[in-house]
Amino acid sequence: MLSSASTKLSLVMPVYNEQNTLREIVEKVVNALAGIDFELIMVDDQSVDNSYTLMQELRKKFGERIKLLQKEHSGKSQTVKKGILVSTGDFVVIQDADLEYEPADLPEMFEKIQAEKLDVLYGNRFGKKNEVVYFQNWIGNSALSLFSAVITGLRANMWPRDMEVGYKMAKGDLFRRLATTLTATTNFGFEPEITAKFSKITGVRFAQVPIHYYPRTVAEGKKMIAVKHGVEALTEIIRYNFFSKQ
Repeated sequence: MLSSASTKLSLVMPVYNEQNTLREIVEKVVNALAGIDFELIMVDDQSVDNSYTLMQELRKKFGERIKLLQKEHSGKSQTVKKGILVSTGDFVVIQDADLEYEPADLPEMFEKIQAEKLDVLYGNRFGKKNEVVYFQNWIGNSALSLFSAVITGLRANMWPRDMEVGYKMAKGDLFRRLATTLTATTNFGFEPEITAKFSKITGVRFAQVPIHYYPRTVAEGKKMIAVKHGVEALTEIIRYNFFSKQ
């Protein structure tokens, strides 16, 4: 196994009303990354539940590896942007505050991005036999990913099977540089925007790896609305691929 002792990983966790899962997901992250130098940057998007209090408790429990930020409520995209900009890791990855993603997949991703000298590594939820809760979401994600991949693939040989995936890992300097240009304000605009901008990097080295995925229901806190957010994502794929200079 590739040694990561001198290489630091920054995890950016946007938080909005996630009191039911926050403690468990942070503990899973800490356990999964034992032996890896990491920081977890938790950015509260003005939650109205007990999330920020829990964040403070977790900071006390796990110490300086946990960093806390708060910002005015402006959606997930800008919350993620703020976390990326204060990150200090050699590599940065996005980690949601719910339990849909499996932190145990992160060490494999971290090893792969270093061993293969990649710039960008995406998880791929379609690469494993993961459960499907909302078929319309599955269809929508597949269609949007295909549309995006045709554009970015022809431009940069970058063919992400799962453009909307949360687990996006990239070199820290690259992620921070592109974060300064992020303008999306919709909840899920970050995904098509950063994908388009990664593909505009000359010679970008990209790969993807199958990951586990445990979809939650709306009753459990799922925030995605298939039609509404699908239309937004389609609009943003077009905007950031064809009408954005960066």
